[in-house]
Amino acid sequence: MSRISDLRRRAGRIYRRATGSDVDALHAELSELAGEVSALSAKVQQLDPDPLEQTDVAILSDLRLPGGTTASIAEEVRAQSAAGMSSALIHAQSQTTKTMVGFSSHIQKVMTLDDVHIVSARARLHTSLLVIRHPRVIETAAAQFTGITAERVVIVANHPAVDAAGTWHYHVQQTDDRVRELFGVDPVWAPISPVVRQSLAAQQTAVRVAEQDWVNIFGTVPELAARSGFVAEVPVLGRHSRPQREKWPDTAEDLLAAYPDTGQRRVEILGGAEIPEQILGRLPEAWHVQPFGAEDPQRFLARVDFWVYMHHPQWREAFGRAIIEALAAGCVVVLPPYLRDIFADAAVYTEPAGVQTTVTEFWQSRQMFLEQSRRAQQFAAQFGPGTHLLRLKDYGVSDD
Repeated sequence: MSRISDLRRRAGRIYRRATGSDVDALHAELSELAGEVSALSAKVQQLDPDPLEQTDVAILSDLRLPGGTTASIAEEVRAQSAAGMSSALIHAQSQTTKTMVGFSSHIQKVMTLDDVHIVSARARLHTSLLVIRHPRVIETAAAQFTGITAERVVIVANHPAVDAAGTWHYHVQQTDDRVRELFGVDPVWAPISPVVRQSLAAQQTAVRVAEQDWVNIFGTVPELAARSGFVAEVPVLGRHSRPQREKWPDTAEDLLAAYPDTGQRRVEILGGAEIPEQILGRLPEAWHVQPFGAEDPQRFLARVDFWVYMHHPQWREAFGRAIIEALAAGCVVVLPPYLRDIFADAAVYTEPAGVQTTVTEFWQSRQMFLEQSRRAQQFAAQFGPGTHLLRLKDYGVSDD
């Protein structure tokens, strides 16, 4: 109750001080307070009242994020828990999302695993390895983490610093400086893909960058059931992603080239279609649309032959957790050409205008389809929990 009372007193002070000259300071304090509320709420759900003082791995991020960041954190926590490692999840309220309180569903699903602990940003904790997920989180976090200490710090860069449109998402040197100031440790930057690595290099900073990419993983070995053929009488195209504008092509021509409205194709969409509906002025009859999170991705992907991901021309996908899920499911994955550097021959590559020609080519040869499906699954198999445990060992954390 003392923690809750303290929060109420702080809220009262914020209310009384709410004048124009204090807006920035009050916003930061309110943000930190909201983060503390989220952490306390999760702590109550865990029924784990005893404070954690030391852990093998601490992961610091904004645990409200609904997409790939927290999904990747959850998979790494699964791998760590299964290996007998202790894990701390430190919530950092930041400017990366506008959601006030509440952790993502991905985080909620791993909170009850063995030796997994929710830790307040105000707690006292020492960790062998601190993993910071998303540079913008730590760059804009309200908390100061004064009680958190670490022997080693890794900043996982899961998005380019600057996108194709020239928009800055975080500043590499500024973020690096803040981490040094907060934790007194020289951090290592770990990009999740060659796309992000190129973005870091373009900043021409003096930060330390890991030799190996910090690829996203599956927390448990994925079930790779081999395909035996097509799923329907016509090609089934599909995609699953968050409902954001950058995740879709920006013209009606490219949208219908990639995801046609014709009886010769079926289109399955998991993640909503508000953006294409705005662009097209209608929802195509050939599309079957479900909202984000409405179905388990594995079950959804089992109904898809061709997983087609075409997006806004100014967007650059850093890695694509959904892409790996589609590869593991044995879909023939169709991507923009720049992603060849990441996925090599596990996928096929074209612009939106070439999607239907690519689909027809594979549809006319069952053998070619099955060979590409097997290549996809073989590629995905390397992203199991063992990959994560090996890289933790490189940073001094072992499951021995």
